[in-house]
Order: sequence, then structure tokens, then C-alpha cells
Amino acid sequence: MREYRFKRGYKPIEDRLEELIKKHFGEFEKDGNVYVVRYGAMEELRLWIENKKLYVETKTNPNVSDDVAIRTIKVYNKFLEELTGYTAKERAKMMKKEVESE
Repeated sequence: MREYRFKRGYKPIEDRLEELIKKHFGEFEKDGNVYVVRYGAMEELRLWIENKKLYVETKTNPNVSDDVAIRTIKVYNKFLEELTGYTAKERAKMMKKEVESE
């Protein structure tokens, strides 16, 4: 499970989450407060907002082509950047800091 913070000015609300899921991935299912997406190389992407943070669980399909995997990563990164305000590079840097501080 991954945990993402929101940059100042980016609201951690379900309406935005739902809107951006539709924009980037198309369809989704809702299981309580958890949004479930199936897209490209992701068999299942589970997203929810709790305590002003985004939580994500992913289950990937290892049997997809490289093209599908690359396209899936690009769409996922664009989605996260638009939702949280942090680029992939900034998110990686924050995760690295968290790991080092443990």
C-alpha cells in the first residue's frame, strides 16, 4: 500500500478523486469509500482518501506487453500529479526520505 500527501491547494476530497479517475481511467466501481479501477496493466487499483491523504493498493498483471505497461505507468503518473500536485520525481524523493528516516 502506498500513501500520498497532497500539495497545498490540492483538495483531498472524493469528488476530485472521482472526477480524475473518470478523466484518466474511464470507468470505476465503488466499494464503500474505496474506488476500484481496472486499467491497462493494473488488474486492480484501489484508491481512497483518509486523514487528508490518498491511499493506493495496486495489483498488476505481469503478462502484459511492454507498451501496455509503459502506457499504464504514464497515465497513472499523470493522474497522481493532477490529483496530489506532486510530480513523479517529487513523489519518489519524498518516499526515499521516508524510508531513510525509518
